[in-house]
Amino acid sequence: MIIRSSPEACDGRRKNDAAMLALAHVVLQVGFCGAIARASPNATVALRVRLTDRTGRTELDRVFRFERGDEDRAVVEFDSSFGVYRIALDAPTYRCSATDYLFFIAGVDRSITEKLNDAPAPAPGKPVLLSGEAPQSFLYVQPTFVLFDKSQTACKKPVPPTLPAQIVAENDQDGYYIWLYSDQSAAPGTQQLALRLRTPTHQYHYVRINIPFPVPWGGWPSSIRFDVTQDMVDSLAAEPTNTLLCPKLWRTSAG
Repeated sequence: MIIRSSPEACDGRRKNDAAMLALAHVVLQVGFCGAIARASPNATVALRVRLTDRTGRTELDRVFRFERGDEDRAVVEFDSSFGVYRIALDAPTYRCSATDYLFFIAGVDRSITEKLNDAPAPAPGKPVLLSGEAPQSFLYVQPTFVLFDKSQTACKKPVPPTLPAQIVAENDQDGYYIWLYSDQSAAPGTQQLALRLRTPTHQYHYVRINIPFPVPWGGWPSSIRFDVTQDMVDSLAAEPTNTLLCPKLWRTSAG
């Protein structure tokens, strides 16, 4: 499932369809496992990178070769189509590997960091992927996502305590990417997802993401697309803090 959100969510479908054909340029920083870290600086490392979609179709299958060098990581670059993919990294000579789920936005460059494991790579978990285009200034408000008990929330009312959730975030100049690992034992639709933004006075605005949550795991990550503009962030300046805000322009629609 891919859910998109923006003030223009229902406009410009032809333009959006054309944009989805654009490729994302990916800069992948590969953290070395112990075996590679112990190798000679002039040793050549062969790293196989594979991207597959939920049907098993291969988007990328390429072997990159680089010298071990003096750093604790190497950088490889490639292009990918829009969508959610499972990435598998394998350095067979050193018996190191890694796997993860990634979302690429059409035409938007992305920097990713993945750490190789000395043992066989563990399963990548069951995340919901949240991502969107955003201005560089978005980083200054320290964006993150939080979960609440939905039965305790209401628009324009104080927010209750947050629920436990494992969240991993990566921010680029043109967008942000979140892995959200929620409690899969919770009944669907019983939690409220919200975007939390810090104010200049070190308080927080909470913006409701109007989708049923948690999303049941169906063997592949759900992806939530939530684009943010500077005007959207600026519009919160006069709104109360520590309150669940439900601005109409921040609506969500299924795509």
